[in-house]
Amino acid sequence: MTSATFTFPIPATWKRNGLLRSVAAGCALAVFTAGALSGAGASWDLFFFLLASAIFFGALCLVRPLSSKTLAVERETFLSATLVIWIFLMVSEAVFVHLQTSGSAVGGHFDPSAYFQAASWILSFLALALISCFRPYYLRRLLGGPLKWANIFAVVAVLSCFLSPVPAYSLALAFKLCVIVLVLGAMGEGIEDEEGVSKVFGALFVGLLIVVTAEAMAPFLRPGPLFQAGRLGMMIGLSGTCGMLLILSLLFLWLKKNPWFLLCAICSVAVMMLAGTKGGMVASFASLLMFFFLLKRPAQALAVSLVFGIIFAFFVAFTPLGQSLQHYSESGNAASLTGRTGLWTATWPSIESHILFGHGYRASRFVSEEVEGAFAEAGNMHNSFLEVLYNNGLAGLLPILAINILIVCNLRKVIVRPLHLRLRYYAAAAFALQIHLVVWGLVSATFGGAPDNRFMTLFALLLISMFLRGQCDKTYWNAVYGERIS
Repeated sequence: MTSATFTFPIPATWKRNGLLRSVAAGCALAVFTAGALSGAGASWDLFFFLLASAIFFGALCLVRPLSSKTLAVERETFLSATLVIWIFLMVSEAVFVHLQTSGSAVGGHFDPSAYFQAASWILSFLALALISCFRPYYLRRLLGGPLKWANIFAVVAVLSCFLSPVPAYSLALAFKLCVIVLVLGAMGEGIEDEEGVSKVFGALFVGLLIVVTAEAMAPFLRPGPLFQAGRLGMMIGLSGTCGMLLILSLLFLWLKKNPWFLLCAICSVAVMMLAGTKGGMVASFASLLMFFFLLKRPAQALAVSLVFGIIFAFFVAFTPLGQSLQHYSESGNAASLTGRTGLWTATWPSIESHILFGHGYRASRFVSEEVEGAFAEAGNMHNSFLEVLYNNGLAGLLPILAINILIVCNLRKVIVRPLHLRLRYYAAAAFALQIHLVVWGLVSATFGGAPDNRFMTLFALLLISMFLRGQCDKTYWNAVYGERIS
């Protein structure tokens, strides 16, 4: 069994044939062109789109998706290419940020960044279609095996778009969801062994690191006060995202013994506290404890709890986090979970009236305009399971429940009887991430709604859990995949 790694190796032959120089020159040309356009009056959105596209193109060139090995259907190169696409999809919403009111969205008026975001999804689909021409076998298994539940949810989402108050908006996000599940299937085709699982973890780490970095820097790049309501900018989901990055940083710190991951862990905790969102911090703490308990290290779990508490107390005493918590307590929002209970009460009759198929995929984006009693600019149901019920009803809730149950069942078998310690680390990290998404999902739409980095993480956990169990249970592997084409 090969050793685990999360990096994509760059052979010396690539440097000799000038590929790296060509990629660097292409990226530099794209940056120069984007800068010239910005100087000529073009928008910064165009600049960031061209820059992100250049980096995406450069990363694809580095993994050489159209090399002779890929044309010979080599899995390793195919997996690397799909992971590049996966990371690009994860970070698209952090790079192309658009803020608008529900009223303008209902009227069909969208921020220009939304169109660049959609263009990045189309670019990802075209890249996937190109590399899939040389290894299309996974397309035959889209409705087979455990991954079928992700595809079933995507089908339900697409069919329900016509029930949405703004079908075009729902169809656009459903398109991204379909691209994600297709890339998920392609990743499943590319994984062969433990090294492939490690690369998927690495892609999650890179994607979340970029998201956290972009969202943490955003308040410094836009006008206005840095801290709004005691929070780092307006990134209300940043604390929870930092919690996921923290779990992955600790995983690679133990596996790699590289201080770089310790630095990432420290920075993720600092940004988590500065962002100051209660649900994300609670979920991060719960998942962190579970990570240590699953590794059978209660003493370290206790030590981490103390350290986490000390850091929290420091930020409460010396940063705007303390003012935010004090304001939150005095406002009386704690009793209603910042208005969430009122939102759930107001929307429940509407959920019951459309219990089978819901109001359309991502119709919850317009809940403030559609449901009387919902607080202004809710944007979603602020609960993952109610989010699915409101948007897609029981037809959407069933595959989401199946995905979560399969993840738990698969990882439980790996944790109980792992082949070696590294598999236990992988399973414990995946289990902790799933717990994080569920706990955080009680007060936020972490999955089942918008196909953002959180929902993508849940899909990736399903894939990871399948292959981890397959490493420990060959009967399961054969039952799911049968005779695979190599």
